[in-house]
Amino acid sequence: MTTSYSLGRFRPALWFGILLLLVISVERTITTTTLFSQRPVLPYAVTFDLLVGIPALFYWLVVRHYRLPISSLAGVVGACLALAYWLLPVAQQAPLQTLYFLPALLEGITLFLLVAKAQRLVRSYRLAYRQQPHFWPCAQVAVQQTLGPVGVLLIAEVEMLRYALLGWWAKPETVPQATVFSTYRNSGFTAFASMLGVALAVETAIVHLLVSLWSTHVAGWLLFFECYTFIMLLAHGQAVRLRPVLLTANTLHLNVGFAWQLTVPVGDLVAIVPLRDTPTPAPDLLNLTKLLFTSPNLLLVFNQPVTVKGPYGSQRTGRQLAVYLDQPQQFIEAVKLQ
Repeated sequence: MTTSYSLGRFRPALWFGILLLLVISVERTITTTTLFSQRPVLPYAVTFDLLVGIPALFYWLVVRHYRLPISSLAGVVGACLALAYWLLPVAQQAPLQTLYFLPALLEGITLFLLVAKAQRLVRSYRLAYRQQPHFWPCAQVAVQQTLGPVGVLLIAEVEMLRYALLGWWAKPETVPQATVFSTYRNSGFTAFASMLGVALAVETAIVHLLVSLWSTHVAGWLLFFECYTFIMLLAHGQAVRLRPVLLTANTLHLNVGFAWQLTVPVGDLVAIVPLRDTPTPAPDLLNLTKLLFTSPNLLLVFNQPVTVKGPYGSQRTGRQLAVYLDQPQQFIEAVKLQ
């Protein structure tokens, strides 16, 4: 029964691996034929299959099933781009040259949408400001409601840059009359994240130098994705410090850095179980400590499933949440007082 469960769990990933090998084999066969250089449309078709088809398969079979963040597609697109440079002969790499204009195109589309929906954006902001008179939360709500998925992506990128670049001087985010519980002081998170950042910086420099000997184009894209990953790690490290867990008389604000956020009434929390190790996986159990690089020490049980919000519009639902707090016993006592 355990073996069947394991196979069922990994079946989407296995299907993705099989289809990935099949796509690469087919594209390799196409690019090595003499007909490939005689048909101008074939390089564009191969580029489309690699840069759109493979990420689409990854999203449909892996991201949706394992509830991974949408940002995980960035690494897949980067790997597909390197694969495209490897499969396409130099003389047929014209479709890849158009990718240099992709960032500018995305930025132009975003600005056009902002201008076209400016009136609706202002209306949404004013409505949100009446309910909560704070600029940034209202701006987030207005942009997300007006632009939809594009707005969610834009807000996530701005949030990441805000924490990564301005988080050094910011103060922890709290609410009035809230008890604050940190999640990084006793877990070794700061040391581990710093070590990971140094390792990533060294790896970026080495990989960039080695790949640049083979292809400067691929080296440039890999450098971009490596720097993006470093900025995301930096933003998460700052967010862990600036977004503590907050407990008020009526509400629990559960934050896990840049990754997960949950606001729920304290009355929905029906049990708190101390943990000494990672709990056994269960369908309604969410382990929110993986990006804190530590094991959970508390299991929060709610009277009904709760939805935990993540970056880039991702969401996860569960009735039991495994979390880590620097002061677990004080948290239990504070909840009992409420």
